[in-house]
Amino acid sequence: MAKRLLATLLTFSLGLTLLAACGENPSGGTDDQTTTATTTAAVDETDGETDGETTAPGEETDAPSDETDAPSDETDETEEPPADALGPVTDENITLRYASWGLHEKGETEAKDHQLAAFMDEYSNINVEFVEIDQATWDETLYNLAASGELPDVFWVFSVTNAIQNQWALEVTDMFDQDPDTREIYEGVRDIGQIDGRRFHVPGVMFPHLVIMNATLFDQYNVELPDTDWTFDEFKELAVELSHPEDYNFGTSNPIYYDLFDAWFDGTTRFGWDGEDYHLGQTWVDAWNLRLDWIDQKVIEWMSEEEKAEILGDPVAWPPGQGRSAMHIDWPWTIALFEDVVSVETGHEFLYYPLPSGATGTEMAIIDNSVISATTEYPREAWELQKWTSWGKEATLNRLAGYAEAEAPISRLPVSTNEEIWAAVIEQAPDHMKPFYEHLGTVNVVPSPWPIAPGWGEFEAWMGEQDLIGQVERRELRPEDIVEELNAKANEIKQEWLDNTDFDY
Repeated sequence: MAKRLLATLLTFSLGLTLLAACGENPSGGTDDQTTTATTTAAVDETDGETDGETTAPGEETDAPSDETDAPSDETDETEEPPADALGPVTDENITLRYASWGLHEKGETEAKDHQLAAFMDEYSNINVEFVEIDQATWDETLYNLAASGELPDVFWVFSVTNAIQNQWALEVTDMFDQDPDTREIYEGVRDIGQIDGRRFHVPGVMFPHLVIMNATLFDQYNVELPDTDWTFDEFKELAVELSHPEDYNFGTSNPIYYDLFDAWFDGTTRFGWDGEDYHLGQTWVDAWNLRLDWIDQKVIEWMSEEEKAEILGDPVAWPPGQGRSAMHIDWPWTIALFEDVVSVETGHEFLYYPLPSGATGTEMAIIDNSVISATTEYPREAWELQKWTSWGKEATLNRLAGYAEAEAPISRLPVSTNEEIWAAVIEQAPDHMKPFYEHLGTVNVVPSPWPIAPGWGEFEAWMGEQDLIGQVERRELRPEDIVEELNAKANEIKQEWLDNTDFDY
């Protein structure tokens, strides 16, 4: 049986992760960027970490070379398995149970319906029962279903490490290696997706960052919009130029930049996680120092509650949603909000840009993950259902059909580099969105690590207990004075997690 390491802290962390993954604002000490479902919620910031530097790593490097730009389909040196390596799907009449979240988002119910209908049409002997789970009580419901032996055969999880500790997730290393289509998953997602050299999940869909450009503010201050093929240096210059705190308009909103920097300049993911160890170092320090500098200069939106009440009419107003940020970094799930609400309420025009480029040709994305139940009677068939509802070609094409039916923007994006998939995404996208989607075919992607990095939740909880982020924001501690301690602690907690977790349940 798996030993439960710091179960209370993990549960606390999972609650934050759940909210952050859904684009809601956690009220505790997580440092994920969040956005709100309304224009009046104050969610620019969570624990206050960002992408700043005193001297930008990007200033000392050239633009990404062709060798690092494009995700490669030929990254695995092992011989590709034959197409039938997994073996046949049963011809018996069976039922599989499936659960996923996000159905409150525009187009997601239609996407899910198209996926399940297509799967059952292809495998007419397999009936799929969709399990309704309230997203707000997702993990609590999974605990109850597991206790009664009723876990769905395939279900999404906010934390893969939690699923392993609770013995919910089937190890799928062999099936992953035997399915040739997994070779098309982004190399960085594949590499960092292992936990202690094993796989207990499959990445389903991704939410890469994008920059929501307020074209109206660019016009107001006579600043020319950049090309969509732009660099971080350009972003920095524009952020300063577009900052007009005297008007309560700001160059950029309040995202967390150091996660972007780890990918841009080190090719790792947040906290320097590379799939085996944490590497908090100079990149993290530089990011913090730029953030603090930009807060002081009012380049980053940093309005007090009093200022929001006086200027925006609400002490918890969300400035980007009121047209106050020239460049707002967010995720694709926010496109519908800006298209349907923010643009209408503010009268502002918004454009959707890819992230500016860093030095490595790598970007971090939030990944939604799914697992196969450790108690499923049909692991082979569950693998196929998982593929058709998350990462496979059919999953994406049917998701696009659902978005088209709902006239919804494309938010959940494929984790595969398959050219047919991306051609379909780009074809369906409106013209002003095409550069964003086209850009994603020129980069490698690494996953945000909190669902998969051992000890992540416990480390964040420890930082919260120490109030380290608050002390840095209040200038009581300097990032450079604590980075070595943080790195050592992160790796210590990671090793404790591995030592106290039984993978062979």
